[in-house]
Amino acid sequence: MIRGRAGASTHVGQVRMGNEDAYVVLDGLYVVADGMGGHSAGEVASAIAVKTLAEIHMSTKPGMTTPEQVAEAISTANTAIFLESLDDSEKAGMGTTLTALVVTDPVAHQVVIANIGDSRTYRWRDGQLQQVTVDHSHVQTLVERGAISAAEARTHYQRNIVLRALGIDSSIDIDLFPIDVRDGDRFILCSDGLVDEADDSEIENEVRLRSEPQQLADSLVNLANAHGGRDNITVVVVDFSVVDDPSASHKDAVATERPNTAVEASNVSSQPDTSINRRTKTVLALAGAVTAVVAMIVALVLAL
Repeated sequence: MIRGRAGASTHVGQVRMGNEDAYVVLDGLYVVADGMGGHSAGEVASAIAVKTLAEIHMSTKPGMTTPEQVAEAISTANTAIFLESLDDSEKAGMGTTLTALVVTDPVAHQVVIANIGDSRTYRWRDGQLQQVTVDHSHVQTLVERGAISAAEARTHYQRNIVLRALGIDSSIDIDLFPIDVRDGDRFILCSDGLVDEADDSEIENEVRLRSEPQQLADSLVNLANAHGGRDNITVVVVDFSVVDDPSASHKDAVATERPNTAVEASNVSSQPDTSINRRTKTVLALAGAVTAVVAMIVALVLAL
């Protein structure tokens, strides 16, 4: 089965007044959303997206297990944003891009990556950085037609035009990428605040230099800020390892791999302690204390 270790970092950047990005890091669910819209509507849209997915993920056991369930959950988030925009005129037209990684079967080493808009997911495998997702943006269509280069797309004056986003319409087309994970695979989820400032070679260089997920997430955000930080920047890094356990069921794999969790949407965050190792140590300590008390009682009785 596969186990993931994650790190995450977000920053308002050097130009924007507020941060409309949001992210989720939970056991088996990793999401980055980049909101858009007038006033604070973009912040609202991205927050609704990540909270909806987190709630669905945590309310179903053992979580989302098929690409179809992932698509359904994202569609639910789309509907929630769309209905919210209809209820408040100041939120009309709000939306958010989104990229997500969902562990659908830890025993079979399977994950699904989802994408809407120009937030991206990369995979680092065998010393190679590969962009898994394809941007749904105007400049991406220009690149595919050969009208501009990928380097020109990063600074193009129309680079912020996205062709798909959650919440803009009552339905949404979602790109899904089922992937078989290998030991040592590293995935990088990010908003366009990173890739508009740093090219793939610079991102790859940081990946080579940083061994820990949190170190890499922080360094990539710092890199984007050093290059100007024209937009909000959010990065989630997930490292996977494969642990051979042929006797483990899917349910057992999900239940026993519980790293610390973090959810951040706008300025709301929480990090409950759900470490199995920490709980085990507490139980063992209590058991030891009980044993010691019993031994003392027995000793007193014998002495009498």
